[in-house]
This record gives sequence, C-alpha cells and structure tokens, in this order.
Amino acid sequence: MYFETEPKSRKEDFFNYDYEYNQVKKALQRKEKIIAVVGVRRVGKTSLLNMIYNETKDLKLWLDGRIVDDPKQEVFAAIYEAAKARKPKIFGKIESLNISAFGLGFDVKLGGESRAEIERKIGNAGRICVFIDEAQRMKVKDLGDVLSYFYDRFPQLSFLISGSEIGMVEEILGESDSEHPLYGREIVKVVMNRLDRNGAMEYLKRGFGQLGMEVSDEEIMNAIGELDGLIGWLTLYGYERGVKKSKDALEKTSKSAARIAATELVHFLQGVKNRRLYLSIMKNAAGRNWEELRTYVGKEMGKPLNPNLFNYALGRLVDYSFVEKRDQKYHLSDPLLAKAVFLV
Repeated sequence: MYFETEPKSRKEDFFNYDYEYNQVKKALQRKEKIIAVVGVRRVGKTSLLNMIYNETKDLKLWLDGRIVDDPKQEVFAAIYEAAKARKPKIFGKIESLNISAFGLGFDVKLGGESRAEIERKIGNAGRICVFIDEAQRMKVKDLGDVLSYFYDRFPQLSFLISGSEIGMVEEILGESDSEHPLYGREIVKVVMNRLDRNGAMEYLKRGFGQLGMEVSDEEIMNAIGELDGLIGWLTLYGYERGVKKSKDALEKTSKSAARIAATELVHFLQGVKNRRLYLSIMKNAAGRNWEELRTYVGKEMGKPLNPNLFNYALGRLVDYSFVEKRDQKYHLSDPLLAKAVFLV
C-alpha cells in the first residue's frame, strides 16, 4: 500500500522511482564498491535502500547513521560482527517517516583479536553489502576514511549509503577534494528528485484508489500545493486522509510535518553561532538570487552583511539541504520549512 508510513519493503509499494531502483541494482550486480543515493529529505531514499536490502541475498548489514558516534570503531565492528556471525545484522531501526533520532550510539565493540585476524575473517566472509542510511549524520571525515580503508582492502564489500544533506554526502565522498582519500575512486551516485506535479497527482490518486476512495482533483491539488512533490509528506497526507479518514487531513499533516522539520532544523542550529542569520536566510529564500537574498536578509538584520559571512551561512544551508539553488535562485528545499522556521 502506498500510504503506509513505514519505509517501503516491496517494489509494488514503491512509486515511480524505477530508474533509480534499476541504477542501484545494476551497480550492485557490477559489484561497485560505493553506491550513494542522494536527495533532499522525504524523497524516498530510505524506502529505496530498505527495498534493496530486503532483496539482497548476499551477507548484509544495515547501519543507521544517526546512532553512530565513532565511525572508525563502530562501522568496522559492525562489519566484523556480521562477518563473524555470517548472518544479516541491523544496527538501529529502519525508521518511519515521522521519527527523527540523533546520536544514540550502539554497543558493538571489537574483541581481543588482532587487526590481522579481524581482517582475515572479514575477507573470508565472502561478499558483504553494507547499507548506511543517513550517512551524513556521522562524522563525515571519519566515515570517508572508513570507506577508503575498505575500498582498498576488501574488494568483495559494497557500501550503499544514503543522505539527505547533499553537500555533506559530497564531503564524505570527496568528489571535489584532491586530498580526500576517496578522490578519483569510482563511485556511483544516484540522485532522487521530488515528484513533479503530475507525478504527485498520480501518486495520490493511485493511493486513494488502493483504499477504494475517490478524492476530488481540487482537494488533491490543494495538498500538492501545500506539500510539494515530497513523497514522504504526500504519504503522511494520504495516511491521514485515506486511512484515518480525517476531514482536516491537510491541516493535520501540515502541522505534523512542520514540527518534524522544526526538530531537524533545531538539531542543525545547535551547531551554528549566528542562529538569527541562518533563520533570516531561510525566511527570505523565496526564489531570490544571491544579491537579492543578501539585501533582504541585511534589512531584516538591520545592518549591511559581510558578503563572506553571508556566503558561508548560505553555503551551509545548501550543504545541509535546507535551501536549494535552482536557476540561480534560492528556495527552501521543503515548503514546510517556512512554517518550521517560526517553531524553533
């Protein structure tokens, strides 16, 4: 069913992303070492990885990047644990759409074996597929080092990583840093985009059809206008309207989604110094070019802005996928962020 809020586990419940699915499957068949699935929040990356995880017959493990405190120790230990047990392992929960977890850690440690013995056991385990969801929530430099280490030493390992903070994923992969340990390595990157208006309309109509419901085009278009083509929010709306039968489904979905987005924004803002500047940029990122946006933010801040300071803050918001640049203009990546800004 389309309107389940848990990540999809069967291909028949996965709407529209056949091309991206096939790209990942073919890369696995070629035994590519690193496959990165990227896209803004709520476009279905976790569902895609979960579905392929369930279909994978090789030895496999799932790591939720949100609970990894020390990638150099914990990723290595998790792979060793799977290799030693010779059975699939899941560290962390494959999360539903409306849960956000941050940095809980997990208790897996290497035993007393020597590094040579551990490497021998991993090497003898055969093919291993390591799925890392929300990879950018880890310490990105450390994860880049880990991926480089396994890339060079264990040709039978494939890493499938997903990330919604696109700039941070690129930092993990070292695409533009000639000194990065992964620079120049072969990496397959699969980009998942939001649904366009027609795709969103088809998704909602099919989902309501699965429930034996008819919902007017006007109501569906209102929902798309509010929630955009982000399949995660459309799914929550479909669940609220079609499964729970709420008459005010769009209002409830919008409020719930804004709270979830606000939680993620709060987490991001904990690591910045000038919180007011970042929030002002987000409030004014409404289809404006760089100069226009800096002018509007400067007026709101009550002073001219240093271009370097402004550019740094804007770049961080783009890296963390709160703001997108399209056709030389800046927009919020998620329309519900406009409400979330006022909740933090």
